[in-house]
Amino acid sequence: MKRVIGLVFICGAASCVAVTAAPTAAPHETAPALAPGKKTAIPTPSASDLAKRAADKEAARRAAVLQLAPADEYFGPLKLSIIGMRNTIRDLGLRYDVNHDISKQTFASAQLVERSVREWQRKYARDDQLPRVVFVLQRLYTKVLTQESRDRAHATAQWLLGEFGRSPQARQLTKTLAYEHLAPLPPPTPEPEATYQSIFGRGYPSEFAPSPTATPAPGAGMRRSASPAPVTPAAGPSIAPASPNPTPLPTGQGGPPAPAGTPTATPAGPSPRPANPPRSPASTAAPVPAPTATPSPAPAATATAAPRP
Repeated sequence: MKRVIGLVFICGAASCVAVTAAPTAAPHETAPALAPGKKTAIPTPSASDLAKRAADKEAARRAAVLQLAPADEYFGPLKLSIIGMRNTIRDLGLRYDVNHDISKQTFASAQLVERSVREWQRKYARDDQLPRVVFVLQRLYTKVLTQESRDRAHATAQWLLGEFGRSPQARQLTKTLAYEHLAPLPPPTPEPEATYQSIFGRGYPSEFAPSPTATPAPGAGMRRSASPAPVTPAAGPSIAPASPNPTPLPTGQGGPPAPAGTPTATPAGPSPRPANPPRSPASTAAPVPAPTATPSPAPAATATAAPRP
């Protein structure tokens, strides 16, 4: 009995050894056997190779840094840094959102920022921050509800897609333009007349405002002028015949009387009235001072003695 049980255990152990040894035999058959005592040689870089690799990496890093604009360099007429450009565009958009009446001021400021961005691109064309600023600038132009701003937004979109077509901002703008519906532009409103506001009353027109000029009617210069009226000569002075008895001049008119027989010229029409008539000699004489009363001295009182009886 003991022998039978031992034989069974031996058979079970032999079967287990055969199963575990079968899969391990296949690799040894396919792979070539390595010679005992030999190992694979791994080349070790020398100190000079390591130094050269480090120098190449440093040169590539410096070249990449030189292509980026420093934060303390300023561009354009407003002297904006790369951070100042993004902040200015953001502030312009926020101000326009709360007040649509400043469309012209917003558009003018955006144009100044665009000049700064273009100067930045001329100096650092490979800066990876350029597409971001151009993208937000295009969005600002699209927001302003004027025709000139819409035209500028289209030009800025072409700028971004042409110069930075492989950037994520260019792909985002392409998707945005595909489904974006622009708001209709408001009708143009006439500009108000320039006035000054006074603390003493309502505003009055500016004296520096251009005054309207009358527009001549077409063909006005080609009209014939009316023919002038004929000029009739005025009647000349007529000579009256001398009277046999000359009339003496009144005393109010100075001068000696005219001699007899001398013709006097009298106008045909009524005689003009002189502006300042001559004054009479009595009125031209010097005024006589009125006599002034002089006080007479009072008689002094004299004491008289009474007679004695």
